[in-house]
Amino acid sequence: MDAIKSAQIQNTLFNQLTDKNLQRLRGQSEFGKGASQKEMEKVARDFESIFINKLFESMRKAIPKSDLLDSSAMDMYQTMLDQEMAKEMSKQKGMGMGEMVYNDLSRMNKLLRGETFPTHLPQIPLTEKSGNELGE
Repeated sequence: MDAIKSAQIQNTLFNQLTDKNLQRLRGQSEFGKGASQKEMEKVARDFESIFINKLFESMRKAIPKSDLLDSSAMDMYQTMLDQEMAKEMSKQKGMGMGEMVYNDLSRMNKLLRGETFPTHLPQIPLTEKSGNELGE
């Protein structure tokens, strides 16, 4: 019974830490002040790390538990291992989500600073089709 309570407490603490990390990221994502490139990279990397960690958590829940190695200590170890693997993955290439978040943040930052993007795209002429390419 104590192992169940310990696991529940550990899960609650982990969720609170994750929520605090998300709140910290929200606070850091206030880019109206003109965030630097390094700040945006860190926020994007941290976001990807949290996402990967949640992915690992969901994957672990999908695996049937074995009575042989099932303990609160093992659960805590796996949680810490998942957190570290997620951090290391996001520091490397990751899943690409950090790069997408960074691109979106930098685009939003440019807009907030008043920089504009081109409103027109260069026109590319269509090539003339010959024959029955469209089934006509």
